[in-house]
Amino acid sequence: MKLEKQLKTMREATMQRMPQSITQVFKDSIVAIRKNQLKEKALKIGDKVPDIPLTTVDNNNTFISELLKTDFLILNFYRGGWCPYCNLELREYERLRKDFLQINTDIIGISAEIPERTIQTSNKNKLTIPLLVDIDAKFMKEIGIVFRLDEASKNEYKNFGMDFIQIHGNSNFELPVPAVYVINTNMEIIYTHFEEDYMTRLEPTTLFNDIKSNILIQKN
Repeated sequence: MKLEKQLKTMREATMQRMPQSITQVFKDSIVAIRKNQLKEKALKIGDKVPDIPLTTVDNNNTFISELLKTDFLILNFYRGGWCPYCNLELREYERLRKDFLQINTDIIGISAEIPERTIQTSNKNKLTIPLLVDIDAKFMKEIGIVFRLDEASKNEYKNFGMDFIQIHGNSNFELPVPAVYVINTNMEIIYTHFEEDYMTRLEPTTLFNDIKSNILIQKN
């Protein structure tokens, strides 16, 4: 089943189960992100991503440049293992990882969760895809995909038992919008997908076909 259909099923179930007053809070948050024009301000195709340190689940520093061992690297920015939509997305990329590697493309996941929670996300979803920690969302802020939760959203997440101070190890209450960036060996962005609506994601098979087509064009 394609990711799009899985997300649709989850979204419909959530909307039926959750009170309208709560769903409206999250809808308003999405509208606010769009009004702030985060997408317009974020790094775009042709820009280079900064090579600032990220943290592995073993609490070691690493750099994007050290992870660039293929022609292309997919940077999947996800909200956290607490987000069911993110888990679906990560599992779909994991399912397709061998296919991506066949076109010399690899995948990493990046969130602001602390390492202890990140390794839980990896184990829960049985991932071989490396998951990296962006402490205090510094890297994601450089990309331009971070927003601060509004008070209404903070209250609703708190009611759901979400303690972002523990999840992120800070009291910033910042999250990334779900975004996908593809970079080449020069750290240059060649593909982007930016989604303010956290319940909607890029279809990984679409990304695979797009990258494959570009490779074929380059070879001809």
